Amino acid sequence: MLRTFKLTFLMALLLVGSGACRSKLVYTVISDGQLAAGDDIPPLNNPPILTVSGRIDANDNAEVIEFDVATLESLGVVEYTVQDPFEDRPITYRGVLMSDLLDVLQIEDGATTLEVLALNDYQIDVPIEEMYEYPVIFAMMADGQYMQPSDLGPAMLVYPYDHFRFDRAEYNSRWVWQIASLTVR
Repeated sequence: MLRTFKLTFLMALLLVGSGACRSKLVYTVISDGQLAAGDDIPPLNNPPILTVSGRIDANDNAEVIEFDVATLESLGVVEYTVQDPFEDRPITYRGVLMSDLLDVLQIEDGATTLEVLALNDYQIDVPIEEMYEYPVIFAMMADGQYMQPSDLGPAMLVYPYDHFRFDRAEYNSRWVWQIASLTVR
């Protein structure tokens, strides 16, 4: 009996230590997604908050796809609390997993980079593989409130700093706020 418990405990530790299982322990699912890879992205009912272009195959190879908040939230919503490196306090961010967004966009084979552009023209290239390696959130809410452009909104990339080791000197620049567009390259 004790041997079985020890083996079960060791197996659980190994699973928790692996990236895929550990990622799911980082966030809480708020709502399941209704929009999945292969589905047509519906026309917008509200003003867009995100424009995506580049190497995407969604919506019959549309050159540009726009998302409003409701359409983004139809991908499924998650949240986690993280020590924000700029606010220097814990903040609960809510939004969609970047991996889910990229899956719905049906990024082309060979695409490696996500160019993120902010409303203030800040631009940075982020490796696409990171969006699948870590549960990075395209966050639209902070501490229960939708983010406005005057307060880092309408959206920002949030990395799970409290759950994985990141080189802050490198990754702080990837916490882009006031996101306007993404270009898949």
